[in-house]
Amino acid sequence: MKKTICFILCTIMLFTVAACGTEKSENSAEQQTAAPSEAEQASFEWTREGYFQDENENMLSVTWMEDIDEPGWYVGCMLGEDWIEDSWGGTLPQEGSTLHGALPSSGSKDDITVTVSEEGEDGLLLMVEGGETYHFTSMGDMTASIMVTIGTEGFGMIGYEEGETVPELDPEWPYQSAQVNLGDPATYTFAAAPEAGSMFVKWTKNGEDFSTEPVITVLLDESAEFVAVFEEDPGWQNPVMNFIGEYQSDRAHALVECSGTEDALITIEWGGSAAELARWDIFGRLNTETLTINYSGVTKSIVTYDDSGEIVSQEPEYEDGTGTITFNDDGTFTWHEDQSEYGVDMLFEWVPAASETAREDGERFEAVIILEGMEETVQYEHIVRGDLGFEMDYDYESFERYSDPELESFLSVWDGPGNPENFLEVSFSAEDADTVAAAVREELFQTYDLYEETRELNRAGECLYIEASVLKGTNNMADQLQMVYIIPTTDGCIVATVHCAAEAAEGFARRCNYMINTISALR
Repeated sequence: MKKTICFILCTIMLFTVAACGTEKSENSAEQQTAAPSEAEQASFEWTREGYFQDENENMLSVTWMEDIDEPGWYVGCMLGEDWIEDSWGGTLPQEGSTLHGALPSSGSKDDITVTVSEEGEDGLLLMVEGGETYHFTSMGDMTASIMVTIGTEGFGMIGYEEGETVPELDPEWPYQSAQVNLGDPATYTFAAAPEAGSMFVKWTKNGEDFSTEPVITVLLDESAEFVAVFEEDPGWQNPVMNFIGEYQSDRAHALVECSGTEDALITIEWGGSAAELARWDIFGRLNTETLTINYSGVTKSIVTYDDSGEIVSQEPEYEDGTGTITFNDDGTFTWHEDQSEYGVDMLFEWVPAASETAREDGERFEAVIILEGMEETVQYEHIVRGDLGFEMDYDYESFERYSDPELESFLSVWDGPGNPENFLEVSFSAEDADTVAAAVREELFQTYDLYEETRELNRAGECLYIEASVLKGTNNMADQLQMVYIIPTTDGCIVATVHCAAEAAEGFARRCNYMINTISALR
């Protein structure tokens, strides 16, 4: 059925070269045979048209074309598996009881000269000059009276199959749109899947809500437009967030950073001397099952410095580096460089973030974060709350700090204290993490469908993450979202809760995530 649909689409596409095909056909006909007499022309009227197929599923169409410069019979054929490369089409003149002439190729193959004649009660015989002969039988009325389009809104992919077979979706070759043209009603199954950082919301039909299930089986009995709707997942975290930080291996230093929703930026510098070092700029995607990054196209540069420490030159040694980086359970990562001169993998150990005594309460400093794949310099202030058992950094240009004996609050500078929608609260509870998590669930589950997972914070280690972003039983995004991080300590737990409006989640939630990753337990 898919081949039939492709053939019909190909035939429609080839109509655009009909005029050109007519000219070529006429020239070829003059070269090949003498024109039939007027008596011969008058004795036969060509009437056989429609869609035809042979036993090997090759396709042939014959259609009368009125809306071209020289009206005539348009012949399209697909003689093979590739609906572009193996397709030809053009307008052919009638010669006696046949249609004869040259058909232009729709791809890169040579044009072909053909003769089409009637065969049997409803079939056609196609003879390719210098090639094969094909016997076609009618496929009936294949006029597409039902035209269904499938599309996406947001970041995701779709697939479709005839019947109740669930389509296989290939992230390497994702479909964002498709069209199904039918002569008669048929059942189809549609599937939708989000890209990383997005979530599936619903299917719509002709602009109206249709289903909240990502896989649907529908009877296509009328022309319609189906759209798979995706929205940004405010709780999405680039999996590389669990490994960002600085690492060391002998004289080599590595910095692991996030890029976008899925990728990693890894910079490795290896000091050869005080005046020179080698630098690798590695970009790749983390396989979350193997915790491995397979990279290619990496640049290795030799960087030289003057006596004052300023860079004098940075010359590429190669720009096609390949290799792997594998993160280990013990907090290290192993680097295998295919171009290595030493033939030995390097083991990098994580360098712990600055301890609580490294910065004073109120100390301000700059740091670089990644938002939407771009570096941004952020102005941070360090906070030490010994009474609540934690310290952290906050972005004082984007947040207004409010302190009281029970908690630290950080309100978006665009909200104000009256009725804020976007703010972060950090507090301490003497209850253990499991007890606090149970209370959070009880408070939120009446309104939201909850999502939970374990996350690894840069300075505080493992924590429980509870997200409330989908309205209960609807699969629809709520207007107001909550993301709760529950961090165990020796005598209770630290609770960090992000409150934000759905439309502000992208920037605000990510900024808060960076701040939460600076939390350290003091007890």
